[in-house]
Amino acid sequence: MSERRPERPRQLERLWAVPVVLGAAAAAVTSWGSPVAVALIVVALLPWVAEQVRRPLPEWVFAALAIAPVVGITVLVDLNASMFLVTSALSQLVGRRSSRERIAAAAVIGVVVPFVPVLAGWSFNVGAVYFAIGNLLAIVVGVLLARTRSLATELRTADARLAVAQAQEERTALARDVHDLVAHSLTVVVLQIGGARRILRSDRDAAEAALSQAELVCRESLDGVREVVGLLRTEGDDPLRSWSLDHLVDTYRSAGVAIDLDLRADLDALPIITRGTLFRVVQEALANAARYRTPSSTIDVVIRQDLGMVVGRVTNVRPRGPRVPSTGGYGLPGLREQVERVGGGIESGPAGDRWVVECRLPTDAARPMEVSR
Repeated sequence: MSERRPERPRQLERLWAVPVVLGAAAAAVTSWGSPVAVALIVVALLPWVAEQVRRPLPEWVFAALAIAPVVGITVLVDLNASMFLVTSALSQLVGRRSSRERIAAAAVIGVVVPFVPVLAGWSFNVGAVYFAIGNLLAIVVGVLLARTRSLATELRTADARLAVAQAQEERTALARDVHDLVAHSLTVVVLQIGGARRILRSDRDAAEAALSQAELVCRESLDGVREVVGLLRTEGDDPLRSWSLDHLVDTYRSAGVAIDLDLRADLDALPIITRGTLFRVVQEALANAARYRTPSSTIDVVIRQDLGMVVGRVTNVRPRGPRVPSTGGYGLPGLREQVERVGGGIESGPAGDRWVVECRLPTDAARPMEVSR
């Protein structure tokens, strides 16, 4: 199984690209008379291009490539719009990790860099003051963005824990119901058997009626217990274990089914309703894929995040013969309604020589107000 870090939201990457592209274009126009300055603008754009193609550079490399060329540009052609690249870089660097040391370093760079042209011999430009203020405001935006990301993660984790606690509370209530049911039934049975034992020699008909009544109570109690116990887990069992994709895949692997699981998303941070729906879709897709798979072929399961959605994709080699209808399980048609209820979508069908099942679920799905019993 391969593991990757969760991908950063693409919306933010595209949002950063707007001021960067505009600033670079304006700087290129004002610096057109200096080929070296234009070349430096291109170098300053490289770390942003790496972000867009999802090949992020180490942070110190990103900072050096995004800021140092701009300093060179201001030395060559004086203060210009290329400073917006520094403003964007400082905001993004602080937005990734807003430690005190990083904020302080960013603030110093943001205030000093606009005045480099003055130190290099150019006349004082009041725009340097405005750029310095803008850089400080961009750092504040970065701090708020980092805090927002942290709070969003904490809220998703708290949401999952709250749902687990609610489920645990319901299981406790069910356990009380079982206790009350069994205690009442056994009390009645003991009384009936005790009475039958005392009158067994003197009144066999009455004793038989008492034992028949005890048997009836036992059967009714057993039926009631069966209805409730199926909803309970053993003490100490992890409530989310039944939604573990690792555990689900391991059960198939132990049966000799080759499965490649590629997780590119933090499932623990997903809302409980999203995680449960994703598990059920993958569970049904794996059941069908294992039933119809070509011998010795591998089933591929990929879970990733994209544009505020978590995407689950299960693919397997299509069998040569016709597919027979599924005879059990949730059934993908039955799951479609559940997926759409949380604002997602699901598709299944052939793609070349493979059969593909893919669902898309929002990562900000609201937790259900009630838990089905």
